[in-house]
Amino acid sequence: MTKDQYFEMCEMLGTEPVDADIPVDLDDFEQEVQQAFDIYRMLSDNWDFMAGNYLGKDYGIVFDLFKLYQIEQPEQLLLLELIRYIDEERSKVIAEKLKQKTPAAA
Repeated sequence: MTKDQYFEMCEMLGTEPVDADIPVDLDDFEQEVQQAFDIYRMLSDNWDFMAGNYLGKDYGIVFDLFKLYQIEQPEQLLLLELIRYIDEERSKVIAEKLKQKTPAAA
């Protein structure tokens, strides 16, 4: 649900928006976080197709993307850490979804 959808829903229900319930948009984050998400989306996924497991992003072009985005050396480490964190969280979500789809072994 987007912020606009949330506010529209509150208006339709006649309720006041609750700050804690307002969805977060990418624009709400600092520029470095926005850049990390932009670069993350450009990296290709690595999958183990035989087992169907997500192996994470391919970081082979990450420094080329830093150069393209003109990200200076001090910020590169921060962005790399943010990208790795994003990928770790996504890996957990994908693993959980795959776990729920796979029937339990008897």
